[in-house]
Amino acid sequence: MKKIIIPVLLMLSFFSCQKNEKTQNTNHESTAVFIEENAKNATCLITVKTGHSASECTGCVTLNGNTIHVECMGKGNACLNSSLMSLVQISGNDYTATTLDSTALTNEDFFNMPSRSLFVEYDEKNNEVWLNIPAQLVFRDSTTQQFTFTNLYYSNSQIYEND
Repeated sequence: MKKIIIPVLLMLSFFSCQKNEKTQNTNHESTAVFIEENAKNATCLITVKTGHSASECTGCVTLNGNTIHVECMGKGNACLNSSLMSLVQISGNDYTATTLDSTALTNEDFFNMPSRSLFVEYDEKNNEVWLNIPAQLVFRDSTTQQFTFTNLYYSNSQIYEND
């Protein structure tokens, strides 16, 4: 009997250590907090760190053939940005998100969004839920003055490193 219990205890401690290690590697600083939800859309407050110092940059945005540095955009964690968003399900696990506050992210006519995984919640089985935004350069809609991010999707783990 002892020969069976010892390997089982070793396996359990191995798996519990692996789970703890996974938790330590996740980053819950970038979040999506849902304020209002229905079947196809939701309103949420996203909080995300973006940007880097000009001294670290050789140009992070290319506009009209010129590559320039823009504060608080692109890779890095220099700035904390928040914005109210309308999240709309396009199909399956494909979503778009449109800002509801026109200048919360920037006063510029564009926003260089780096790849980010936003922690949402723990589900009923205590699994993490993440909303993932692939990197994209978005421009203000000329009528609404809002930004729309495309190809967002959910996962049960952090997909992007958020660096």
